[in-house]
Amino acid sequence: MTVNSIAQFAPRAHTAATRPQQEAAPGPALPQEKYDVVAQSVSLVTPMELTDMAFKLPSPASRIDAVKEVLTVQDAWDMGITGKGVGVAVIDTGVYPHPDLGDRLVAFKDYVNGRDGVDNAYDDNGHGSHCAGLVGGDGSKADGRFKGPAFEASIIGVKVLDGVGGGQMSNVVKGIQWAIKHKDDYNIRVMSLSLGAGSNLKEDDDIVAQAIQAALDADIVPVVAAGNSGPAKFTIGTPGISSAALTVGAYDDKNTADHGDDTMAFFSSRGPTTRDKNVKPDIAAPGVQMVSFRSPGSSIDHADVTKLGAYYVLLSGTSMATPVTAGVVALVRQANPELSARQVMDILKETADPMADTKAILAGHGLVDPAAAVRKALSLKEQKPAA
Repeated sequence: MTVNSIAQFAPRAHTAATRPQQEAAPGPALPQEKYDVVAQSVSLVTPMELTDMAFKLPSPASRIDAVKEVLTVQDAWDMGITGKGVGVAVIDTGVYPHPDLGDRLVAFKDYVNGRDGVDNAYDDNGHGSHCAGLVGGDGSKADGRFKGPAFEASIIGVKVLDGVGGGQMSNVVKGIQWAIKHKDDYNIRVMSLSLGAGSNLKEDDDIVAQAIQAALDADIVPVVAAGNSGPAKFTIGTPGISSAALTVGAYDDKNTADHGDDTMAFFSSRGPTTRDKNVKPDIAAPGVQMVSFRSPGSSIDHADVTKLGAYYVLLSGTSMATPVTAGVVALVRQANPELSARQVMDILKETADPMADTKAILAGHGLVDPAAAVRKALSLKEQKPAA
């Protein structure tokens, strides 16, 4: 399968590094024949003309707390909804046991090197850890800043990509199947997949899209990155092509809380899907210059990316927008555990904040709105007739 995304360290994965990206990318390249799926980030070798479209920061410390200041998540927290008790499977490059997770990394499965178990948890790339923090970091090493939406959720790390961010479709399918099998062990109600590859197949013929459908059928909400192959249309990768996926595009907040200057990120993949012509993405979330976990000794940690102290790094991509959305899904699932996965997905779409003058093939239903989604979930709980 041909990969259509941009790699973190070669022209192929999908997390966007947040430095002037014209420098040569460090680390090993991803040989085309070795990998058929990659992490969804924008690479260090993004063309200059695209790099110039991203906002620049005077210093890393000047980055706003985008999850809290751009989204309505504080209102959800004020309702007592923090993701507590909900399990989120981060299917990615692994998860480093960052201090901001405390004891909430509750399981770790490794399909790359076989180092299973929380005591062996690691991330030799750094991408999966960054995503885990955007789901549920508690900001303890940043004086409470840079929390994920679901900062009391449980994190389940499933490593299916290697140290340079590439992997095999078969391992991604295994990772999804493992999460389904163990959903009751860890109350896995959400999975976050910031990975993908190009697909010329109909979703019914795509093995990863089929696995995503199985997850939804098992009452797990699959949140999937759209990819970073924009601004062209028909660039949604698999498994984001799946109609069973909540496919996420990256929103550019321009480092302000004011939505008036916001746009979709230039790199965010556009729909519709190539073969089925489905409108994708479904929703958007902040995905540019996002602050989250730094994984010591990882490939990203050694790369020329913007770091914020000893514990955080700034990255961009639909990879970052996806776990933010997965964290919001965890809030909704805590707010009303009786809702099905399909109902939860519908709520996020229905309550999203539409983006003016932005086509659905760019932003789907609009910017995710945590407070509105939680309120809707709670209202449905209140309307349920007594037994």
